Amino acid sequence: MSSDRTERSEIFSEVLKNIETGILILDLVNRIVFFRNNHAEKCLDFMNTSQDFENLSAMMMTELEQIKNPLVSKSTRAIINCDHRTFAYTIYRLEGFKQYVGVIIQDVTDQSRLEAIDEASEMMNNISYVFSGIRHEIGNPLNSVKMALTVLKNNLPKLSKEEITVYLERMSNDAAKMEALLKSFKNFNMFEKPNTVCVDLVEFYESLTQLLGADVRKKRIKVIIDILPEGRWVKVDTRALQHVSMNILANALDALNGVDNPVLRFSGEAVGSMALLSIIDNGCGMSETLVKSAFKPFYTTKPHGTGLGLVISKKMLSQMNCGIDIQSELGVGTTITLTMPRCPPPGGDSAESKIFI
Repeated sequence: MSSDRTERSEIFSEVLKNIETGILILDLVNRIVFFRNNHAEKCLDFMNTSQDFENLSAMMMTELEQIKNPLVSKSTRAIINCDHRTFAYTIYRLEGFKQYVGVIIQDVTDQSRLEAIDEASEMMNNISYVFSGIRHEIGNPLNSVKMALTVLKNNLPKLSKEEITVYLERMSNDAAKMEALLKSFKNFNMFEKPNTVCVDLVEFYESLTQLLGADVRKKRIKVIIDILPEGRWVKVDTRALQHVSMNILANALDALNGVDNPVLRFSGEAVGSMALLSIIDNGCGMSETLVKSAFKPFYTTKPHGTGLGLVISKKMLSQMNCGIDIQSELGVGTTITLTMPRCPPPGGDSAESKIFI
């Protein structure tokens, strides 16, 4: 029986040594590399990283800090680019072995290239929408300004002061429309390098709903913040999250116009290393076609909308390793879910459900 166990152990060890995935086991108490397989050595060589414990722990300091939180079983995925190759590693807590952590290292160069190709393809598909939108959104007011200028140029001596004022106001309004669109375009280049910090979602959305207090009270909207403790703390850029959230909330408040017993709920939970924050309203909802087109540039149902709000929001979120998803049903309401990396809370804070009217 003992020999069978020994043989199985040797077979298992041999498989781990030669598998095409880098595996490290770090001993945090004795500060040594307890185990390192062949593929891990190869990846670390490519990364020009010393393979002793001190250098590895220095490189992985942020991720090692994350798994000190008892609520976190694995760290966020770290990406390292070196010599035209891309490597990713994730640290896992080993249940039952508190002094050890496991590290999985992979060469994700091909995957990253395919993702870049896919992203470029999606961008090319959107270019036609962008140019079509520019032609329509800027072309129409520009033509209106040109027509007004032509009338003024050819008839200025004949026109009364009141008529001239009408044409000038028309040109001013058209110029304002173009200016608003150009400001929206400017947001595409905002937050190119997000400054991510740990954010308390309960506190964040309490403050944000206070900013919207007048509108919320006017429409008698019940606001419920129900974020579980394990999904409360996330690592994001607060400026970008505020921009994204304000855009979502503006749409939600519009959707709640005329609704009996309007409710706006913020529901948060944790799934693995990610926090899921759902912003739910019981408003008018959206059709399946509108949901599918929501992230297309310039697609809007609002008379004065640019159709860029959700497009910009999606870009900002992707820069922070976050995601966004929309589910909606006409006459029932809309749920927009933000996926964000979790981070350890600064203390033993907990979130309770909070209701505001």
